[in-house]
Amino acid sequence: MRSRLARTLPGYQHSLGRVLAVYLGVMFAMFLAALDQTIIATALPHIVSDLGGVASYSWAITGYLLAATVAAPLAGKLADVHGRRTVFLAAIGIFVVGSALCGTAQDMTQLVVFRGLQGLGAGGIFPLALATVGGIVPPRERGRYQGLVGATFAAASIAGPALGGFLVDQASWRWIFYVNLPVGAVAFVLVALTQPREARRAGRSVDYPGAVVLAGGTAALLLGLVWGGRDYAWGSAEVIGAFAAAAVLLVVFALVERRARETILPFVLLRARPVAVGLAATLLGGMALLGTIAFVPLFVQGVLGKSASASGVVVTPFLIAAAGASVLSGAWVSRSGRYKANALLGFAVLAAALFLFSRMSLGTTTGRAALYAVLAGVGLGLVIQVLVLVVQNAVPAGQMGSATALIQFARTIGGTIGVAVLSAIVSAGLPPGRVPRAAEPQALPPLFRAELADAMRPAFLVAAGVCVAAFLLLVFGLEERPLRRRLEVEGGLEPTG
Repeated sequence: MRSRLARTLPGYQHSLGRVLAVYLGVMFAMFLAALDQTIIATALPHIVSDLGGVASYSWAITGYLLAATVAAPLAGKLADVHGRRTVFLAAIGIFVVGSALCGTAQDMTQLVVFRGLQGLGAGGIFPLALATVGGIVPPRERGRYQGLVGATFAAASIAGPALGGFLVDQASWRWIFYVNLPVGAVAFVLVALTQPREARRAGRSVDYPGAVVLAGGTAALLLGLVWGGRDYAWGSAEVIGAFAAAAVLLVVFALVERRARETILPFVLLRARPVAVGLAATLLGGMALLGTIAFVPLFVQGVLGKSASASGVVVTPFLIAAAGASVLSGAWVSRSGRYKANALLGFAVLAAALFLFSRMSLGTTTGRAALYAVLAGVGLGLVIQVLVLVVQNAVPAGQMGSATALIQFARTIGGTIGVAVLSAIVSAGLPPGRVPRAAEPQALPPLFRAELADAMRPAFLVAAGVCVAAFLLLVFGLEERPLRRRLEVEGGLEPTG
């Protein structure tokens, strides 16, 4: 075993043992950030009860999302300039500090601010974890490693609500944040000890003015999407003002980038068709994915009248199926060297599942909904990590961080747009005053439940149509390129013991 771990496999730059050690640190960091996204859902009502500030309820999640989204492009660019290891460690450190501060929050305002700090760290962790895998594993072998990333997300999604409920019941809601400290410490130490050091790349720079303007424009866009139809009407001054600010700031961003020596977003990479098509498909996939995750539990509770716990009977199989399909898809890609068929099959299966969701009614059983959710999970697992590989295989090693951050950016924007559009469709399909309360959708009377089922059908159909659009985009736009068997040599690498 020792001799096998000491071997450097063909196409790799480090021994198998070193690669596995780096990968272990990456998985700890990914689990850390993914767990935090799900563990808070169970505890948030208790937090609001303790700290007050019901008006800030949704901001504990929205603030995190905004910060993570705007941080991702900057983290990717910093990694390309200063090296992934340095920025990765900084992101983990910021996340852990934010977690510790969240545990000490004395009111909702403090919690929202500290959650934003957590989000800044998470915005670096997610893309840099995938970029790190891309920097130590050749594209041909990367599928099986990235397949396990999906399994890590699923494990965190399943464990989060249960762990959150246990900590709230047996200790305090503050421990849902304190639990991040030991996990984050282990991730930090593993990354520090195992990941190769990289020297600053000469001649590279970071466009900080562009990063600031992009962050402002993205935040304004997301605020408009999040506010619309929930906190304010779509035609309200607040929503229109947010979209107007986003438009102005993004125009200013385009003007700033024209003069920048090195843009914050790697626009030059979009000239490569696999990158442009992969990012567009990622955005569309994010729209359909959030449609599944956000609205299937609402259907189970609001239409079928089941409890929140019962909705887990549907969501958990979805996550398990997604994890299993992701692992198998990655292994197949690594073995065959082909990835286009997996992506096409994934979108086709997800579209079929969403179509089946649109056929559900008051008479649908929880078991049937769970079966459809498994089908959706298989579709998601087949495609989600493959699109990362499509983009990474088409970019030079020196821009791996920026390209991977752009994938995360596109997925988040797509998901936010998807939830906003599908929510608007559901709301438009309900009679005035019929919008169910999220706190107790299972208490809706039978007439309202039937109306909700009718309103959700077109939303699921639209999500299925988005998957069909992604399928056609890949059929006609994606040129399958051979996966490289060797890592591209990066300048500036400093060997470590």
